[in-house]
Amino acid sequence: MSTAARSFDPEARPARWQSLARLPLLTYRLLRWHALRGGWLLDHLRRGPRFDRRAFAPDQPIDVIVLFSDHFEPARRFGDAVAVDAVRSWCEDYEALAGRHLDSDGRHPQHTWFYRCDYPNAGCLRELSASAFRGFGEVEFHLHHGFDTHASFAQALERGLDWFNSYGAMLGAEARPRRRFGYVAGNSALDDGAGDPQLSGCPTELWALRDAGCYADFTFPALGSHAQPRTTNSIYYAREDGRRKSYDTGTPAEVGRGPSGDLMIFQGPTAFNGWTGCVDDGSLENTSPASPKRLHGWLSSHVHVVGRPEWAFVKLSTHAMQNRASFLGGATDEMFSAMEHWWNRPPFRLHYVSAREAHNLVKAAEAGRSGNPNDFRDFDVAPPANRVACCNVPWRLRASTPARLHVEVGVGLASPPAARLELAGRNLRGVSGRLREVEAHFDRAGRTTVRLEGEGPFEVEDRDGALTYLPGPGVWELAEERWAPAQVVASA
Repeated sequence: MSTAARSFDPEARPARWQSLARLPLLTYRLLRWHALRGGWLLDHLRRGPRFDRRAFAPDQPIDVIVLFSDHFEPARRFGDAVAVDAVRSWCEDYEALAGRHLDSDGRHPQHTWFYRCDYPNAGCLRELSASAFRGFGEVEFHLHHGFDTHASFAQALERGLDWFNSYGAMLGAEARPRRRFGYVAGNSALDDGAGDPQLSGCPTELWALRDAGCYADFTFPALGSHAQPRTTNSIYYAREDGRRKSYDTGTPAEVGRGPSGDLMIFQGPTAFNGWTGCVDDGSLENTSPASPKRLHGWLSSHVHVVGRPEWAFVKLSTHAMQNRASFLGGATDEMFSAMEHWWNRPPFRLHYVSAREAHNLVKAAEAGRSGNPNDFRDFDVAPPANRVACCNVPWRLRASTPARLHVEVGVGLASPPAARLELAGRNLRGVSGRLREVEAHFDRAGRTTVRLEGEGPFEVEDRDGALTYLPGPGVWELAEERWAPAQVVASA
């Protein structure tokens, strides 16, 4: 661990004279970058006390829950193939970086790629889904759009979900897979909040998102934009009123109380940094790279569910394709090291989570759950299909339980494609060939039965890496380390 990661105590505060000395610089920056748009400052100053470690009992664990909301936007101007190569190499570099770090649960940093649905490059989505399958994050919905009505926006969501689902994103790995997704509004213009029809035009987006299966919006803060809500440092429910910017205020998420609106708004930190003379909105960009000195502001913002202050959420945002050099560089490495040094020793416990998992922890807190947040990562919304399976061609999960997995392969293609389907945590590790369907059953005795549809021959790989060639479609059974024809498929 670097000296920088260890040397700066994130609970240290600058002396009053140091903060006052930077006040002119802070004022200049607020005005220069129009950061006060949205009218958030007065409400921000009126809010209650920020995080204070002294408010907790000495033996009370304090859980710091960190998530990354990436407005992930591959460039299309150089061609689709170049974009795919860029995403592939980005994932390789990110996995090398994240692979060096672990939280208190033994989890690597979890990236949430809010992929720009207005650029439907299947190769890019395939690379992200593969990284999700390897355990480094999840894919969610990001959309730039304009001049929309409620109907046209709803149709865009439907088309986008169909496309994302075809690579295992935003479709739950459960017995009856459901569409659930997190959302980031392009140009921060949720619910026509920017007041510019080119950036949305639809003042009823909260209804459309709710009806499509959106579990939460992760757009804000958006300092400098007219779309910035008055509410800061909060997880709250916004109620759609049919007018633009319905999310300006709302009802905070609270222990013992369910949703009080149409959509959860999950915000990141907004804090004044007395060390640097700037307002910190949790963005990690080339112009605002990661630094151990920023940890204090992020935690002091104390974004949490009312009644569960010991679970502190830190949502950081980035455009990590455009800001690749800084995000995948040494500054982010030092940030992770600092988090693990300062936030992963008593009384603190560090948890890296995806956006979906963060939402689930909010729902668990509302339901009165307490203790270690790691126990509730899948409390409400199931893990996406591409956490349990991965395929190089379009596919669709039909069912996933501990005893059964059913996948349709080559969705939308006229003939069975040459496919490679990989499975996580199963006796059956993979199937290759011209596949159309794979349905596998797993019993407690360790027996695996698989039904294969398509055009044989097929190659199957067991969990030990052994390969077996099967001549064609049918039902096959793995027993005593050999595959043989089976008469029936085991019941679910």
